Amino acid sequence: MTVLRATVTPTGSFAFDLALRYLRSSPSTIVERVDETTYARPIRTPNGWGLVRVRRAPGARPLRLAIEIEAARAKSVDLEAAIHFVRRTFQTDVDARAFARAIRRDPVLAAIVRRHPGLRPIQIGEPFETIMWAIIGQQINTTFAAKLKRALLERHGGTLRIGGATYRTFPEPAVIARLSRSDLRPLQFSRQKADYMVGVARAIIEHGLDLDALAALPAEQAIERLVQLPGVGRWTAEYLLMRGLGFPDVIPAADGGLRKVMGLAYGLGRNATEDEVRGIAERWNGWRSFGAFYWWFALQQGLVTRSIPTG
Repeated sequence: MTVLRATVTPTGSFAFDLALRYLRSSPSTIVERVDETTYARPIRTPNGWGLVRVRRAPGARPLRLAIEIEAARAKSVDLEAAIHFVRRTFQTDVDARAFARAIRRDPVLAAIVRRHPGLRPIQIGEPFETIMWAIIGQQINTTFAAKLKRALLERHGGTLRIGGATYRTFPEPAVIARLSRSDLRPLQFSRQKADYMVGVARAIIEHGLDLDALAALPAEQAIERLVQLPGVGRWTAEYLLMRGLGFPDVIPAADGGLRKVMGLAYGLGRNATEDEVRGIAERWNGWRSFGAFYWWFALQQGLVTRSIPTG
């Protein structure tokens, strides 16, 4: 095995510690291994699979991320792939100063951001993994969704052995496209969920659906294309744009977690409706993905137990 190293300097305020805290508590964190200092995950590079590790560079001011890729016969192109992956996953190149200005219109959200500055929406692996996770999570609780994702990896994912440890890799579209209900039902996937997942994978393999290419489209146009797929509604499409493609200004407003935490934080005394979430999020227009991610973080970390005072 060969290890290559580099550093990346994030643009503006960036809280790597908060990103790690979120990932440690997130049910979607199954491929990754995350502790208080390090993020590690297998990624596909031009020369095959390798393990990328990310830490805070010691003593660096301003903050820098130390990146390494460990792989058999790793080359500079593999290191470049790792750097690209880290920049995309942690959105290190985004200048979020405009977000800080936008939330001045919303003192409720601003109170959360002041206490936890520098958090950015973390991307989930690759876009295909993101849309699979969104479909898995439809209308079930996150604990059961995590159980399904783990079962999928164990049965149909690949493996990467590094330094005596075994890492799971998420199944690629070609693998999911070959599956059927009978392959997924024993893992406790519903018939519909199995059909939707296989359908999306086959759209990629057989019909040329390019999820990455959607990033170049306006958000509404990308959503319109996605909701044509069976099993992909607006929530799933918005989730993919936010967590898989890095759109800064979408909000999965039908999300139960967002409706719960925002209803509490804004003093509604109940879950907010989808329309109410969208209405409140207009205050962060241009940065709704960032605002939504902060509210998920607040819910996950138990930061909101009652309405947030703004005086």
